[in-house]
Amino acid sequence: MPIIYKNNAQLITEIKKLMLEQNITQKEVAEKLGIKPQGFTKLINKKNFSFDDAQKILSVMDYNLTFDFSHK
Repeated sequence: MPIIYKNNAQLITEIKKLMLEQNITQKEVAEKLGIKPQGFTKLINKKNFSFDDAQKILSVMDYNLTFDFSHK
């Protein structure tokens, strides 16, 4: 069932839930991204978290980021 996201915070929360479900740590994701754990923390907490940021993180977790449009 699709989820309607209203802001980046919601998307980040879902990414963190996936990490918990997959039992993958921020350190492991950071290593796969080729950055330090502190860099991952900055990435996921930045004010202007973007589609590209989410796509990079999800990609190293073996997920695709998909989106759709629906009429109100």
